[in-house]
Amino acid sequence: MNAPIPLLEVRDFGLEFRTRSGTVHALADINLAIHKGETVGLVGESGSGKSVLSYAILGISDRAARVTGGTAVFGGLDLLQARESELADIRGREVSMIFQNPRTALNPIRKIGRQIEDVLKRHAAVPGIALKSRAIEALREVNIPDPERRYHAYPFELSGGMCQRVMIALALACKPALLVADEPTTGLDVTTQAGIMDLIKGLAAAHQMATLFITHDLGLAADYCDRIVVMHAGHVVESAPVAQLFAAPRHPYTAQLIRATPARDSLLGALSSIPGNLPDLRREDLPPCRFSERCLNVTAQCCESLPRIDADATHAVACWHPLLAGEAQPVAKAQVESAIPEAGA
Repeated sequence: MNAPIPLLEVRDFGLEFRTRSGTVHALADINLAIHKGETVGLVGESGSGKSVLSYAILGISDRAARVTGGTAVFGGLDLLQARESELADIRGREVSMIFQNPRTALNPIRKIGRQIEDVLKRHAAVPGIALKSRAIEALREVNIPDPERRYHAYPFELSGGMCQRVMIALALACKPALLVADEPTTGLDVTTQAGIMDLIKGLAAAHQMATLFITHDLGLAADYCDRIVVMHAGHVVESAPVAQLFAAPRHPYTAQLIRATPARDSLLGALSSIPGNLPDLRREDLPPCRFSERCLNVTAQCCESLPRIDADATHAVACWHPLLAGEAQPVAKAQVESAIPEAGA
């Protein structure tokens, strides 16, 4: 039986930025796949390339960006080779994005109802007479109270959590096949954060929508994702189902990332920091494994080449010396008990 075709498949993708201080080798050898209805968490430290990857896939990178190779195929179309007119048709209709800061993503001088109507007019061919009712229904679907009144509100009149719900309504107005959620709960309190994530999860399930959830919060990813992809310094270093990744992380970086994540009822003294810093991506002498200078298991082989990660594998790791189950378990034990969702949840 043949494996299902991914909705989005990124292969051997690389991206760099030309700057006055040198070329930033932002992404290299990226391989990942997302299937219909699946929620994939993209995690890693700040600066690991998570948002840069999502912008590149959608064709909204900075002008200084240059693709160095690879493909990003969505529904049979390579987004990296598509014309701008093709990408403009896809964005908002087939692929939508929730940005980190809704207050900067929303137009501050346009009523939120009109902003939703703009999306519907561009991508859904909704008759003018039905635009207002469809926009109000989009606000109601994301649980905004009194949507008829909120339709006339400006972004500055709404709370941060309410603006985030408006951003979700905009992103889902045309029922896209893929939603990219880039740190959708940044700056929100814990209660609002849970409400936003429950909303996204519920809408994704209702519409069989695939979701790429970008976050640095491993606990949040464990609660809401089916699979996790770990990035470090522009590389994908590991990919696995949530329970498998937390129970037996195989890449040394993943194990240390989990160990640095607070667990329920744990003391701050039990946390462990990851030694060293992300490498300067402007360096021309970047090692094949960009974690090698921070890794305790490094050997000469790590400085010669990097094993290719297989996006189709159930548990894939880009490391010559992956951790064994017995080695990884002590690192992750405390976090496993608190972060992995209960069976059937």
